[in-house]
Amino acid sequence: MTTSWFGMERVLESIEHHKYIGLIGIDLSEWKNGLSTGFREEGFNWVNWLALSMGRGDIWFGDVVSSHLWLYAAIPNSLREEESEAYLRGLARRVREAIVAETGSVYKEASQSPRLRERGIGYARLQAWQSGTESVKDIVYEGVLKATGQIRESLDDQDEWELRYELDRLLSESSIKSVYQPIMRLGDGRVFGYEALTRCPEGSLFDGPLSLFQFAERHNMAFALDRLAREKAIRHCPTLSSIQKIFINVTMGIINDPHFVSGQTLRWLNERGLYPGQVVFELTERSSIDDFDAAKKILAHYRSQGYEIAIDDAGAGYSSLQSIVELSPDYIKVDRSLVRMADKDEMKKHMLRTFVRFAKKMNIRTVAEGIERPEELRLLRAMGFDYAQGYLIGRPSEYPAAAIIGAIPKV
Repeated sequence: MTTSWFGMERVLESIEHHKYIGLIGIDLSEWKNGLSTGFREEGFNWVNWLALSMGRGDIWFGDVVSSHLWLYAAIPNSLREEESEAYLRGLARRVREAIVAETGSVYKEASQSPRLRERGIGYARLQAWQSGTESVKDIVYEGVLKATGQIRESLDDQDEWELRYELDRLLSESSIKSVYQPIMRLGDGRVFGYEALTRCPEGSLFDGPLSLFQFAERHNMAFALDRLAREKAIRHCPTLSSIQKIFINVTMGIINDPHFVSGQTLRWLNERGLYPGQVVFELTERSSIDDFDAAKKILAHYRSQGYEIAIDDAGAGYSSLQSIVELSPDYIKVDRSLVRMADKDEMKKHMLRTFVRFAKKMNIRTVAEGIERPEELRLLRAMGFDYAQGYLIGRPSEYPAAAIIGAIPKV
């Protein structure tokens, strides 16, 4: 359907009848693969579609320029300028929702988020009219610039909006889950315990738990997410014998929360018939420790209640090594980067032996992570590591007891 520049002919016709007119722009590019054949046709009759979909005569088609749909709307004379902006925003949202409904796209469900419903829309109240076509053209051009800027800003932030909406949904629906990876006692090949690992539900916008927790930390939602992950880890953990452990990932920022153990965690343990001595808190690299003196006092408090502490990813960076020296953990979990192909790497062998000798002198137990080959397992057992973890031992599973029957390698 051809029109003049941004529908100028209709604007000039409408000036006589409407004192205030607004301009609405809607980005159509996100639906380029979902628009019906009719929408995609160059001559699509937007005038009829607006009449049928919106059922009102105070909004009319202007033009489609560079995948942007441009509409005009009459603004009630009684509205002040700031009220006009809200009025136009509401109209733009309703048109967008009508397009979503027409396409039947996946955005229909996501559009329930107020912020997402404003993605890809822009609007502007056009300034007072003066006589002459050129003046009207200048006014429309200023409106196009303002609305285009709003569209661009909303699309630049769309990923953040979607992820924040997704995080809110995961928290409100408690839809993350825990899987459990067995940790084997190298002395006798028995299961010593399980590490609880958080997983996103199928179809989540987050590509994994690391990006989920990093996003939550950036948006001040880390406490809520860690609390939910800890609850899931305890409530759904496998049945443990009195000497088996559950390893739970935490950060120093979370463990510093006064409600961390004294309230919910202990109640969840009691509900499962567990006690603090069966819990090992793994301090992760998601946040650094700035004050080791304060950290020592905090960890001493939890240890006095029976909880144990592990330093995760040892050997992967300086901060984890410093944490070992400063905090004297109960366990050192050696990073998989040192374990992988260690049987063929003399430097890795030397570093692993150093960890074992140091840990034994300090009465710290060692866990080797990321074991995937029998040769690695044999080497670590010969070196004197206490425990082993990795795909060779058992993959993370919601039901690890069933998953690892007969799977402990005898090498």
